Amino acid sequence: MLISASTHVPSNSTLLAKLVLKGLVHQEVNLNDVKIFDVQDFRFAPNWPRQNDDYYGIIEQLKKAKIIVFATPIYWYGIPAILKSFIDRWSESLKVDTNFREAMQGKKLVLIIVGGDDPVVKGQVIIDQFKYICEFLGMKLIVSVVGEANRPDTISNDPNALYEAKRANIILKNLPDVKTPVSKFLKG
Repeated sequence: MLISASTHVPSNSTLLAKLVLKGLVHQEVNLNDVKIFDVQDFRFAPNWPRQNDDYYGIIEQLKKAKIIVFATPIYWYGIPAILKSFIDRWSESLKVDTNFREAMQGKKLVLIIVGGDDPVVKGQVIIDQFKYICEFLGMKLIVSVVGEANRPDTISNDPNALYEAKRANIILKNLPDVKTPVSKFLKG
């Protein structure tokens, strides 16, 4: 399942993600096309009020996915607020969904990040953040692809990122239980 967090169309991170997922059956959600409210922290309250947004449907799709691909630009040396809000809402799922942690355990995660200011070095903090998220939920970060681009649709100028995306595609195609020949895109 591809979770894209860019506001640009075409998005450099999403273009890389499509190379990573080329020939693989998957769902796609662009967080900017859906409504996700910020987390309201009710971890220590008796109840967690349900919000009227698209989070719950997306999280149900995510729980069913074997592989999760996050494609995100680097904004101010971190992830965009929309992606942070989505992940922050996992606190809600951990509290109200008794099988959320179990459903997430064992999932394989691919991280694709693109930035314009030395992203290999300055994007490491994002990679580390996702390693910690994976560790906390029992998931595994299997590959990270880092691209350097600033203007929309310029990721093709980064041969290293293109190479790494194609390498990641081969890794995914060689995983057990990965469906190939047709790509299926579902807008969230």
